[in-house]
Amino acid sequence: MFDKLLFGTAGCPNSTAKKNNPIEGVKRIHELGLDCMQLEFAHGVRMKDEISSGLRKVSYELGVPLTSHGPYYINLNAREQDKIDSSVERIIQTAKISDLCGAESMTFHAAFYMKDSPFDVFDLVEKSMNVIEERLNRLDIEIELRPELTGKTSQFGSLEELITLTKNVSSCRPCMDFSHLFARTGKYNTEEEFSEVMDRLKEELDPDALQNMHIHLSGISSTSKGDLKHLNLEKSKFNWRALLKVLKEKNCAGYVICNSPNLEDDAMMMKEYYSSLS
Repeated sequence: MFDKLLFGTAGCPNSTAKKNNPIEGVKRIHELGLDCMQLEFAHGVRMKDEISSGLRKVSYELGVPLTSHGPYYINLNAREQDKIDSSVERIIQTAKISDLCGAESMTFHAAFYMKDSPFDVFDLVEKSMNVIEERLNRLDIEIELRPELTGKTSQFGSLEELITLTKNVSSCRPCMDFSHLFARTGKYNTEEEFSEVMDRLKEELDPDALQNMHIHLSGISSTSKGDLKHLNLEKSKFNWRALLKVLKEKNCAGYVICNSPNLEDDAMMMKEYYSSLS
């Protein structure tokens, strides 16, 4: 459990001198006065042993906890079984490296519907998540698996699906991307709607669900099919200030990871605004 919200970036801050070195990224987070950083394995799970051990050390020494994001090419509803198996392996490999780095929460996009029934896709995702949980238990890896609330209507990852999956798979928790929720539904952009979501998470999951959150935030543009691309917060219609007010009112705690193109600028802006709330 956390006692407050921690604000950080998805990947190394843009101002990191060695942008591809996550150890330098963590140091830069600390210099900026931000709180956490997400490791991005979007294009593959690769990291040298000395980097992972160094990351764990610097993260602990500087008090900058880590989260992680798995590869984009995961699809637990692929047409071919070998592609599903490969997706399971990518999630497990991401969990292994994340654990070596000291990360305790890991998110990923779980599946695409591929024109299948969402109910059938849910069953397949749940089956794979149970396999992943069992294998990670055998490896003695404790990490929260957080399928992300996705922004496209063609993707598995609605609010309802994530709540049900969390109820059914003990190691699962939702990664609440509120920007995606807005883009996916065209709703959930007012204090009342954000409050409704928080109450639902608390009531349907567990009373402590709001004290252990993994949140993604950014500006967003969208079409009728959902999210189009990430934007800087001030160039978007997403009502991030209203969300932060509700997060404060509900005493929410956990990670807030910024996905805006300007990364640390928006992360700092959110942290400063949140700190200004009474």
